[in-house]
Amino acid sequence: MPWKKSSVVEQREELVLAILARREPVWRICRRCKVSRPTAYKYLRRFLQQGKAGLVEQPRGRRPKDGERWRDWRRLILAERRRRPSRGPRKLRWWLRQRQPRCRLPAVRTIARWLHAAELVPVRRLRRINAPVPLQPPRRGRRSNEVWTFDWKGWNRTGDGAKVEPLTVRDLGSRFVLWAYPLPSRSDPAVRRVCGRLFRRYGRPKAIRTDLGGPFCSCGPHGFTTLSLWWYRLGIAVEFVHRGIGLHNNAHEQMHGVLQRETAKPPARTRAAQLRRLRRWRYEYNHERPHEAIGQQPPVQRYRPNPAPLPAPLEPTYCARWPVRRVSGTGDISLWSQRHYVGRTFAGLAVGCKPLRAGYQIYFDRLVLTTITRRAPPKSPS
Repeated sequence: MPWKKSSVVEQREELVLAILARREPVWRICRRCKVSRPTAYKYLRRFLQQGKAGLVEQPRGRRPKDGERWRDWRRLILAERRRRPSRGPRKLRWWLRQRQPRCRLPAVRTIARWLHAAELVPVRRLRRINAPVPLQPPRRGRRSNEVWTFDWKGWNRTGDGAKVEPLTVRDLGSRFVLWAYPLPSRSDPAVRRVCGRLFRRYGRPKAIRTDLGGPFCSCGPHGFTTLSLWWYRLGIAVEFVHRGIGLHNNAHEQMHGVLQRETAKPPARTRAAQLRRLRRWRYEYNHERPHEAIGQQPPVQRYRPNPAPLPAPLEPTYCARWPVRRVSGTGDISLWSQRHYVGRTFAGLAVGCKPLRAGYQIYFDRLVLTTITRRAPPKSPS
């Protein structure tokens, strides 16, 4: 007597019919047939929808239509990457979502694999950075006009040899680029004119963060220059990052990398063409480019300007018992008929002299500038 042979489809049919008969629990039927309960319910659902045809082994993976659609999407994503090399997998997926709002899109890792397979991702070497820990934690800047970051973009030359070095200003909370344009010189008056224009148009921030370069920082008291002291007198806190670390200003430096890749590699032929390219880049960065830190939204959707007239700079007042001196043009004040250096940054401003047991402690508003002790008069030659 020959052995009975049953196909896989017949075994699945027996399993489904046993479940429909309801003569014994489902778990006992699954144990006898050596299948799991999810598998049993899967074939039961197929049998009820398609009949016996639903028990036939179906090809795994995506349907051919989805495969054809993904091939088209892969071609579009690679073309967009070649057109805009600074956009990564997340931004490319966001770009594809704007064109296919209802379709099931490939994952970020899938798009990253496509870029690697097409050799569109540069190989980067990891390096270890041994940097000291900053003494004070930086401000987070979660809202508009809470923290602005200032820096000079490294200079480059156009095709006709003209030097272009933009000053960049960005709102930290919304990633909105307020200014990305070269100035006649890296001087206090040039930057101050730009600041006055930005303050009147967008409002004043609560804090401004810069590096230790000029004209933002100096070697004087608290690192103030005439520009940063003007910010302080307008009621703006001034934050300086540490040289060579970049820990507090990483977001601004990342923006500089995008600016360099998209506007200066290669540079334009003339200076005028390079300036037009900077204007177009700033519009695209603010209105079209999504940012991961703000939920893949363009900065223009998060930034809220608060324009207001520019107030008069602060004129500090001191205790009535303190001597008040006005700093001369050379940065000196007079005490005990002697000249003592305070700093040229404070020239023309009034400072307060808090009396001590052995001298005076010099204040500007609430900032301690220096401590002065009385010097012995020089001995006359005998």
